Order: sequence, then structure tokens, then C-alpha cells
Amino acid sequence: MDNMSCSVCPNGTYKNFTGNQPCVKCPMNRTTTNVGAIDISNCSFAHCEPGFYSSDNISCSICLNGTYKEFTGNQPCLECPRNKTTTVFGATDISYCSFAHCEPGFYSEDNISCSACTNGTYKQFPGNQLCLKCPLHKTTSNVGSTEINKCSFTHCEPGFYSRDNISCSVCPNGTYKNFTGNQPCSKCPMNKTTREVGGTDISNCSLDCPTICVKNDPCKYTGTSSCVCPTGYYGPQCSKRCSPGCLDDSCNKMNGTCPCKEGYFDEKCLKTGGLAHANQWISHCKENCSKEINFKFDLCYMGWFGDSCQYRDLGVEAIMDDKVLNDNDHSTCVKRNNITIDWQLEIQAITWIRLVFTNNDDVREITAFYFNNNATNASLDCNSVDMRYRKVGNTSMDFHCDGSYFVTTVQISWQSESLLCSVHVNGARKVRWSLSEYKWINIETLTDGYYGRDGCLTMNSGITLELLLWHEVYSAQVLLYTDFLRDDGRGLYSVELIDAYGKIQSKMFSSGKDVFVQTAFFNSFFVFRSVNIRVLSGKLDICEVEIYGDCISPYYGYSCLDICYLACLHQDCTYSGECYECTPGRTGTYCEDRSYNSTDFVTEAARQSSTVARFSVAKVKSAINKYVVILIVCVLTLLTIFVGKTCFSSQSDQVFSEEEE
Repeated sequence: MDNMSCSVCPNGTYKNFTGNQPCVKCPMNRTTTNVGAIDISNCSFAHCEPGFYSSDNISCSICLNGTYKEFTGNQPCLECPRNKTTTVFGATDISYCSFAHCEPGFYSEDNISCSACTNGTYKQFPGNQLCLKCPLHKTTSNVGSTEINKCSFTHCEPGFYSRDNISCSVCPNGTYKNFTGNQPCSKCPMNKTTREVGGTDISNCSLDCPTICVKNDPCKYTGTSSCVCPTGYYGPQCSKRCSPGCLDDSCNKMNGTCPCKEGYFDEKCLKTGGLAHANQWISHCKENCSKEINFKFDLCYMGWFGDSCQYRDLGVEAIMDDKVLNDNDHSTCVKRNNITIDWQLEIQAITWIRLVFTNNDDVREITAFYFNNNATNASLDCNSVDMRYRKVGNTSMDFHCDGSYFVTTVQISWQSESLLCSVHVNGARKVRWSLSEYKWINIETLTDGYYGRDGCLTMNSGITLELLLWHEVYSAQVLLYTDFLRDDGRGLYSVELIDAYGKIQSKMFSSGKDVFVQTAFFNSFFVFRSVNIRVLSGKLDICEVEIYGDCISPYYGYSCLDICYLACLHQDCTYSGECYECTPGRTGTYCEDRSYNSTDFVTEAARQSSTVARFSVAKVKSAINKYVVILIVCVLTLLTIFVGKTCFSSQSDQVFSEEEE
């Protein structure tokens, strides 16, 4: 230092040449193991700057979001206080933890502080998004709920009441309820009734009711007055008792037919034995079916599957090795590594497929080919890039392919032979299946899942039935179940897909046919919010309407009401909510965990460096272009006035003046 004596280079420095100059600092986040280093290669030991840490004392990694480090060394980064995070990587001080990052059960309105989810709401993922409302008529017992199953308490909205504190029922005609809670509805004043069910105020009791009914119940206004029967009674004067075999002690108010309790059957559930609704119902409610082992009936009827029998199976059986593979029948399992399903129907929109094995441990590397036998060159290869699949329990494997497939045949293969017992080919997600939730003239005569003739609704020419969905969905098909036995109930009608702006995206016309099910099938996906069924001429007897489609991002679930986690890449997830891929820095089934793998952050740093490099190159190119223009001007000036110095001087002055500016 004084040119009189020499000092050894301290730790973190080196000097590889002779002379009295100072030692050179090691590169950032590097140090030496000893003093007196003579080469940069001696800077081999990690010595992390603030904002960095080391897990191996060899290399340094940047502190992740939600952490900081304000001192030099290889120690781990410190986590931000609860419900706080940073907005950048490599935070060097706790003051960077100024941004709200709410835990499950909390939300933020200002991105600064977090508040607990209020009663009746929940939030099961971290982030600042608002809490989700509990399903209709449900609430939580405490604030800060973290999952939907906390919404376990019945809390009926105005216009609804509860008999059992488990479920809510709409206030019938002639009653109203103007507050939230499970209390009974109030009766209208004497000789008054409501125009519709679900009255929310006494002002709804605006119609005169001259008819006196048995049981002293109110009347119902349908243009003229008629009796409204209490639960358990039916008939014009409510004088007949529903069968004891009727589910929920409830029956059709006109003819007494009803869905049956377990162990009863027949139209009025008067006979005992067998399965409820046998041979005349398709169960959309698993409580109506037996779950007993070896019970002679399946949980779902042939052609339907799912937790509540809500999915339509396009391939309920397949012939393999001279053996018929029947769904839900493990006595027909076959050992194979491939299968072809051909449902011999009109083309269908395929969303996902379930394979059921005796054990799914060895099943992997699934491939699928989709064919349309009604078209030329209509085969599609679902390769590993497009394939999305997951194991369900120890036996099932679900998968689907990105994109839209309208086909008649699917060929599936997988690695290694396994005992295959069932194949469920889902013919699109059913996004709207209960008409009874819509207020419409005589709409209560439509019962979901019931296709009997006495539950049909007659629509005259000029009448439009509008079905509004909860969210926009991708269309696939609309099924109309009609009473084809009546000659005057097969009028000409149209099916229209309406988008969120009220615009008709697609329309299909159909005339009455001697078939029970009439399909309005759309050959391409449309995003739509509602469906209109419009009777153009004659009459149409509608017994059931089912709409199949698929959720648009970020929604998922049976009715497209659930929202994919924000940590899912592109907020895209499976029909049960699992993320296909996670955003950088996240891992787990729902991307709920932080990933401490620095690869993502190195990639991000490289991307940012690349951006800076591109910006620098752009500046250099801009400067070069400027001088090229100046040079051209000079040459032209020399050719015209032969005064090179003047040109060079004037243009140079221009350049320097521009640089100064």
C-alpha cells in the first residue's frame, strides 16, 4: 500500500500479476478459502451477497418471492411475516415484504393487508383474491374458512325455508319470506295468493284467491285459481294422500306419481322390492340407488356413470377376445394393452375417457386415436404432447386430449398388459340438467331425470323456453326428450345457442320425428351462455332437456361453478380442479406449494438478461442507422457541391448536438 512493504491479499480477493497494484475482488457471490489467492480460479467458494443464499456452499441462488436476506453469507433467506410477500426476487430487507399475500381463509382488497373470509364465504388457496361465496343456501360457522366443506350449515335465502336444517325449499304459492334463515314461510293474508313461488315480500300476495281448498292451504294462480297441495297430498282438492313409498313424502300434485324410496317401484311407488325407478328412470341422484355389495342392480343405469350418474357413456360395452366387456362388471375383465370402442352413433364430442383396471400401477404411456367413420381422413392422433391424464384411486385412469374431437370411434393403447374391466367414454360434460330451478309457466311439471309422459310440458307455437347457464361454456349438443306418442306434440322447433351479449351463435332446426330423443348437435364449439328452444309451428311436448358442453377457463367442475387456482399455469385445470402445469416457483397437485428449485428463476433471469441484451442491440442498431444516414447525406453533398469539409463539419456538429440533447 505504501510501496515499501507488501500485504497478503485478503479473503475474497486475488492478484495474478507482479506489481504493487491492489488485489482484485472475486466475482459477485464468490470468495476464496484462504488469503493470498493468486488466480481467479481460487474464487471457488460461495459467499452470497444480500438477497442470495447457498444450499451447498458452491453456488448462490436468489431469494424467492416471500423471502429476504439483508446480510452477506450463505445462510437461508428469511420468510416474510404472515400474509406478506415481496414483489421481486432477491429482496435485501424486510421492508420489501410490503405486499399482501394472503393465506387460505384470508383475502385482500388493497394488496396491502389481509382480512379473514366472512361467514358464508371461503378461500382454499393462497393469494389476494376475494373469498368465494358458499353455494346457495349454505353458510359457514366461523370466519376464515379454507374449504367448501366448511359451508355445511343451511342458511336459506329470502323466498326459501328449511324443514330439516339440511336443505332449503322454495316458498310455495300463497306464501312468502322476506328474511334470511331457515324459518317457515309466512302465509299470505286470507283470500290472497302470489303469482309465482318463492315470494320474498307480502307485496307479492297481490292476487285474489276465491277457491277454498282442502287442508286450508292457499290457492295457486295460473290464469285461474286452483288448490296448492301441501306435502304428502295431491288431487284437484288436495284430498288424496301420496303413497308411503314416495321419496320425501312428495308426489305429483295432479296424479300422485313420484320418485320412489329404495325398495319401492311402480308409477306411484305402491309396490315393494327391486330398485327405485326400475325401467323408467335414469337416476341423477345417487341416494336413489342401492350401494350394497352384490346388489343385483348397478349404481347407475346402463349408459350412465359418475358420482351422481351425471355422465352419459358412449361405449358401455366392447367385444374383445370373443368376450363382452361390460361396464361395472369385474367378471368380464380382460388382459390387454389396447382397446377399440365404436359406439355406432352420430358423431359425438369427446371430452375425457376413464379406464378401470383391477390395478392401475403399471398403466402409463397412454396413446389414443380418434376416428370419424362418417368422414374422409378424419383420424386424430392424441400424442403425449396433447394427452392429459391422472390416476384415480388404485383402479381408474382418466385422460383427455387438448382440442375438440367429434368422432365415432376411439382406439386406446397403453404400456404393459393389464386387466381392463370398464371403459367410460364421456360424451361431453352436462352443464345444465335441471329445468325445475327456472321460474316459468307450469315449469314444475318438469322433473329432472324423469322422462314419463305425465311430466311433460306442452309448448304452443310462438313460445320460447330460455335456459340460462351459470357461466359461459363450450357447446357440444342439446338433447330433447319428447312425447313422440302424441301426433300433435311433434311440432317444428329450433335450438339456438346464445352468447353472453344476446347474439345467436348457432341455430339448428328440427321437425318432429317418431323418436323419444331428438338431438341438436353442433359440429363446432361455440362459447354460449344460454339456450333457447323456440316452437315455430304446431305443439312440442318437452319431457326433459339436457345440455352437454365443457367449461371455459378458468372454470371447472360439474356445473362449471368452481374456479381453477391462480397458481395453475394459464389458470387451466382438470374437471376436478388439479392443475395441468404450475406457474414458475410453484409445485403440487394444486400448485399450492412453493418450489425451491432455482431452475425457474435462472430461466427468468436469463429471459430478463435476454430482454436487456435485445434492448442494447436495438440501441446500437439505431445509432448505426443514424450514422449511415449522415454518411449518405455527406456523399450526396460531395457530389453536388464538392465541399467535403463543410459536409463533414456540419453533420458532425449535428451528431454531437443530438448526443448532448
